[in-house]
Amino acid sequence: MQHAWPNTSDACWSITRPDRCSESLSRRTCGFRHKTTALCSGASVITAIADCGPQTDLFCGERSCCGSTCASNRLIDLTPAAYSRIASLSTGLRPAEISTA
Repeated sequence: MQHAWPNTSDACWSITRPDRCSESLSRRTCGFRHKTTALCSGASVITAIADCGPQTDLFCGERSCCGSTCASNRLIDLTPAAYSRIASLSTGLRPAEISTA
């Protein structure tokens, strides 16, 4: 299972710019593993960084909610296979917590 991360290199950071959304993210390179937990269901998946992305600064302030549980800013981009482990693909975006695996 894989995902994209906005701070894999200086070149990646200069494109994604999560700092413009007041997000501070650790530099992690390809292969580093994160655990993503859906705040709506508690389901989680462990994935490895495979690419740079998403372009976080294009989505500053964007909110995703399920009931009263909400989160802002796109910080991780899961592959469809990984996302389907924590939510239905038809839901699009879901609030989630990201931690090291």
